[in-house]
Amino acid sequence: MNVIPDNPAIRHGGETLPLVEVRGHSLPLQAGNAFLGDLASGSRFRELLREERHRIEVREAPPFGHDRTHEIGGDELDAALLERATTPEGRIIDQAIQTFSRHLADVLVRFLDTADWEGTQRIACGGGLMEGLVGAEIVERTTRLLQEGEKPVPLSRLHHAPDEAGMIGWAYAAPSSVIQQAPGFVAVDIGGTNIRWSTVRHKGAPASSAEPEVVHHQKWGHAEEGVDREALLDRLVDGIAEMLRRAEQDGLHLSALIGISCPGVMRSDGKFSDGCQNLPGAWCDPSFSLPQEIDDRLEQKGIREKIVALHNDAVIQALSEWPRMKDVERWAAVTMGTGLGNCSFVNR
Repeated sequence: MNVIPDNPAIRHGGETLPLVEVRGHSLPLQAGNAFLGDLASGSRFRELLREERHRIEVREAPPFGHDRTHEIGGDELDAALLERATTPEGRIIDQAIQTFSRHLADVLVRFLDTADWEGTQRIACGGGLMEGLVGAEIVERTTRLLQEGEKPVPLSRLHHAPDEAGMIGWAYAAPSSVIQQAPGFVAVDIGGTNIRWSTVRHKGAPASSAEPEVVHHQKWGHAEEGVDREALLDRLVDGIAEMLRRAEQDGLHLSALIGISCPGVMRSDGKFSDGCQNLPGAWCDPSFSLPQEIDDRLEQKGIREKIVALHNDAVIQALSEWPRMKDVERWAAVTMGTGLGNCSFVNR
């Protein structure tokens, strides 16, 4: 077995990482009867977009055709944004962005008022919503709103694509002793909608000037299939085995690390205490340990001598941005996907 509590170099959900101290993540702040994050998630943006589509009156075909709002692609939204002053679609996306940016600014102000976020000098924004022109526009408008208020903290988007950031971050989260075993490792990003697998290649220590890169990548939309927890875990481990196989085929030597990022608040034993509401099944069950479940399934496949490490997905995704945050002392991040992830750091 490769259970992390027996390994002094790694702790599931650890606060002290090689390059940063994690001040906090998954802040459970509320706005009335709702969680604060529900006001500024990727899902909420789609709700605002749907509301605007229903509100606007047109004589011809409905804006964005007859597609359901969640089916409208990012490229189509970006194209509409370029025509914001001349088409119904442009007016819809413009208004949805403006409303969402106000919500996001309000949420960030609440975060900045907490002890965990006190003194934050810069905020990185990640998640699927941050891709394309729409993401850039949200960041620009939200930054402007913060500057007009009492919390003029600059925002920026993650430089890596969301599908890759949640993998690359493990190069900065895992101890040097593990990372330096080999020039590659396997990473898995579990989201409320999708699971992503990858092999990541890196060059040297976590603080190296050469940034890691994703070599192989695979994605599965588990929410569309409505699977339960056990089926998700079986498919998750199949994906890890596939990444190991492809790395071997390509001659990419991998370390023992299998880094798993996931929503929620986890304890050092790999069990969850909160924040798993977007995942299928009882992930906060006191008897359920995600790393142990993965480790057991890997052993059943004859895959041994692997170190399964678990941390919050917003933390890992945010750490992909560390090379651009190392010039400040305190920084934070939000990730806008199915939910809103949040985390804050002090550079070591």
